Amino acid sequence: MIEMIEIHVPLRRLAALISFGVALIASPSWSADKPSKAETDESLYAETLKVLHPAAEKGDADAQFQLGLIYDQGQGVPIDPEQAAVWFTKLAEQGHVGAQHALGTYYELGKGVQQDDAQAVKWFEAAAQQGDARAIRNLGNFYLEGRGVAADPKRAAQLFQEAADKGNMRALKNLGYMYYFGVGVPKNVVKAAALFRLSAGRDEASAQFALGSLYCIGEEVPRDLDKAFDLLKRSAEQGFAKRKLLLGRMLARGEGTKQNLGDAWFWLLVAEAQEPVLARHYMKEFSGQISKAERADAEARASAWMPGD
Repeated sequence: MIEMIEIHVPLRRLAALISFGVALIASPSWSADKPSKAETDESLYAETLKVLHPAAEKGDADAQFQLGLIYDQGQGVPIDPEQAAVWFTKLAEQGHVGAQHALGTYYELGKGVQQDDAQAVKWFEAAAQQGDARAIRNLGNFYLEGRGVAADPKRAAQLFQEAADKGNMRALKNLGYMYYFGVGVPKNVVKAAALFRLSAGRDEASAQFALGSLYCIGEEVPRDLDKAFDLLKRSAEQGFAKRKLLLGRMLARGEGTKQNLGDAWFWLLVAEAQEPVLARHYMKEFSGQISKAERADAEARASAWMPGD
């Protein structure tokens, strides 16, 4: 079995696993790339708003969507999810696929609107019918967990496959978990490993962790601690606690890499806030071996660390 993941897992636990990596509303998955430094200038946003508001009030779809993004992200204005929801709703009702996906996410999280799984499903379904891979994947999550619709793991697997066929790497990772646990599809760890490998190659953190765990224990792939360490490090750098824990342990024990107690202490420190019991357990293993200088350096780095650093 994959380390730290239960093999006999209820649907809600599986749903939580495969949902890892859902974008924060502060940096939504429907938005464009981050703007350049010049575009983030406050005066430019003020001028942009002067142009967008009249156009949006006249029904210009592009202006309405941009206003939704601006209020969602607080670009030149205070973050205002309620106002963003107003614009996303206007546009979603006109059939704009990006707004439909955004509004589905808002209802899923209760951001700017009252949380409502049925409404989230409604808008993800609308966007999915237009071929939006993100919405198809999200709809799969709802069918898996039975939120807003009756639980249907087979339908969830079909939706993950459909989104994966459109190039969505998170859906590919989700499908890998379905095959690993045998939920909605026949259990097939070999196929799961292949799907994790494809998704991990595109920097999907949860897939990197899953594949790294398989290499660590040699399940359906040759045991390879070097590959395991590389995958877990890439995954941990994206901020998930269990990846940091396993990476810290490998560094402390010299598994798949040269032993480095300073780096091990660093990764366990950044994991401690989310997983205090396990982090402290591993830290206790080598607390008598690490030097004061190594510990001080690790603590300084951990205090300044942000995911992606």
